[in-house]
Amino acid sequence: MGVKNLAGGIFVDELAALQSIHNIVMGIDYQGRIFIFNSACERVFGIKAEKAIGRFINDVIPGTGLMKVLKTGKSHIGRKFMVGNSLWVVNRTPIIRGNKITGAIGVAQEITELQHLAEELEVVKELKGTLQTIFDSAHDGYMAVNNDGNIIMINKAFAELLDLPSPETAMGRHVTEVVKEPVLHPVSRSAKPHLAEIARINGRETVVMRYPIRKDGKIFGSVCKVIFKDVSQLVSLAEKINHLNRELNYYKNELERVQGARYTVDNLIGSSPVMVRLKETVRRVAQGPSTVLIRGESGTGKELLAHALHSGSPRRFGPFVKVNCAAVPENLLESELFGYREGAFTGARRGGKIGKFEQANGGTIFLDEIGDMPMSMQSKLLRVLQEKEIERLGENIPRPADVRVVAATNRALEELISEGRFRQDLYYRLNVVSLVIPPLRERMEDIEDLAMHFISKFNMEFGLDVQDMEKDVWNLFHSYHWPGNVRELENIIERAFNMVDGQFISLSHLPQYLQKMSKGSRRSPVERGLPALLDQVEKEAILEVLASTGGNKMQAAKLLGISRAWLYKKMKQYSIK
Repeated sequence: MGVKNLAGGIFVDELAALQSIHNIVMGIDYQGRIFIFNSACERVFGIKAEKAIGRFINDVIPGTGLMKVLKTGKSHIGRKFMVGNSLWVVNRTPIIRGNKITGAIGVAQEITELQHLAEELEVVKELKGTLQTIFDSAHDGYMAVNNDGNIIMINKAFAELLDLPSPETAMGRHVTEVVKEPVLHPVSRSAKPHLAEIARINGRETVVMRYPIRKDGKIFGSVCKVIFKDVSQLVSLAEKINHLNRELNYYKNELERVQGARYTVDNLIGSSPVMVRLKETVRRVAQGPSTVLIRGESGTGKELLAHALHSGSPRRFGPFVKVNCAAVPENLLESELFGYREGAFTGARRGGKIGKFEQANGGTIFLDEIGDMPMSMQSKLLRVLQEKEIERLGENIPRPADVRVVAATNRALEELISEGRFRQDLYYRLNVVSLVIPPLRERMEDIEDLAMHFISKFNMEFGLDVQDMEKDVWNLFHSYHWPGNVRELENIIERAFNMVDGQFISLSHLPQYLQKMSKGSRRSPVERGLPALLDQVEKEAILEVLASTGGNKMQAAKLLGISRAWLYKKMKQYSIK
């Protein structure tokens, strides 16, 4: 130890020891001059020791409280002060030698981190209290154990289930001392949860779930939950849910049946560029309110496209009503579309009848074969589109029509306008958005997708296991011009399913006109000319179908996959009586 004495007995090597202390250490003599100013003081106050030692304390650091301790001789214990953003706690005591105050010394420690920890601890305590309240008030039973199997938490519901006087009686005890049923013991170290296990606890059937407690990837225990005190409650609830699901499915099916829209954009089969673009357009157009005109040859799938527009629209939960303008007699079309009041005409139903537009209120009405609508009805339809209201036959009361109109035709409306058989103003009202479905011959790359789709469909309906078609059938399909489009393809495959007896469709399962075309195609098209070959096949197909239906034009058109008007046009072209 050193021999030089400073301020009543502090030695030089002892001062050196104070320099290494992390806490602030500051001392003054009986005159208030600084004689201890350690490195922590330098760091915190930003003053070098050589500039501080020997100077009066108030000149260096005003208001430290050391001068008050020097004058009164009373210690200051646990006093707080701020330096910058840091919080410190200081103890100030007098230096007494021989009953005489010879100086004062202060030692301070930063407690900012401790303060933050204390605040976090208070938050944790509050959260723990909240969690404990929820834990104890829960109807379900909860119990947590550590890796040693000792109970660390248990709520009142679980304690009551185990007939314990209180949760506290189980705390800290091994789970096997409290619960005899193994299903309530901790989960294995494999950390796999045990879900929905049935356990009989104190003579009562329960459903138990156990989960591991993890922290930083390690398992610290497990928690057990009894989700129902009595399984009968669970069974009763499950029966109610099943009953509600059955009712929901029934009403959904009924709603789909009544509203009619069964197809979506996904039912538009085909991956050709033109079909991909069409699907994208349908998805966009479906979201808007605009009237849509669908154009395409007979059998291309115009009605399916109308379904997709409705199913993808905000009106999809409303009705979808279909009207074939060519199939309804002209004298009944007005009452069919707009309804009638009682007594409007001879034979009118008592109480009257609502029309298709009113049935479609809040939804979509699909006017198929709009090109065949009589001129007298076209003006009335135009008024509906303009005024958004209808009048029943026989009354003059306008009724609002909140309906989106989707129309379809396989006819060239522009030609009908020039012939004076279709109103130009109605055409512009209908043709707000025009969607054109290409004929099958213009998207032959979709033949395979469509054929396999129909094979899958008829496998379900016929209970068969047809896998594919023979190569010569594929070759024929790719060379055929498909006047009846997709509907004709579907009809041909359905006919083949009535004939097939194996897993592959062959030429012998196809209609006669296609078999004849296959034989005729062995001659070079250059020899006969492709137009002549196509005309011959088309004529033979019409003759064969007419013969099979006994001359019934409606049935023949359906079998060929074309409209009746188109059939008459072809019969006239080929001079078929």
